[in-house]
Amino acid sequence: MLDVGDDLRRVWAHGYSIAELWGMSEPVTRGRSAVDQPHIIMWGILGIVEYQVDKGAGHQYLRERLSKSDWIAIGYPEPKTATSRLAIVPRIQNAKFGRKNSAIGDGAYNFVEARILHSILFKELTADR
Repeated sequence: MLDVGDDLRRVWAHGYSIAELWGMSEPVTRGRSAVDQPHIIMWGILGIVEYQVDKGAGHQYLRERLSKSDWIAIGYPEPKTATSRLAIVPRIQNAKFGRKNSAIGDGAYNFVEARILHSILFKELTADR
């Protein structure tokens, strides 16, 4: 079982923020995986999808990956306080995303400072836990 404290923070550190997924920061590489080197999620992938396909395609792609548990999101439940702990974001139907605070939510359930990583990397990082 994954300890909610330091272990989840270590896994969270391997993920990408919403802004990074949309290419709103410098390219980053983190989290090595035996399946794909480096991290399976490429920087700016959602920005590329958004520009090359239809408006909103990047959001839809992210929703699908999260709803199918291909990707895992970890963040702080909102409102974030000094005692807030990281949590695995549950599957949210029609999730909305905020780049500035790296937020994921639907109004009832909201998470900030969310980071996203591939489920295979998540399993690798939590295999012995």
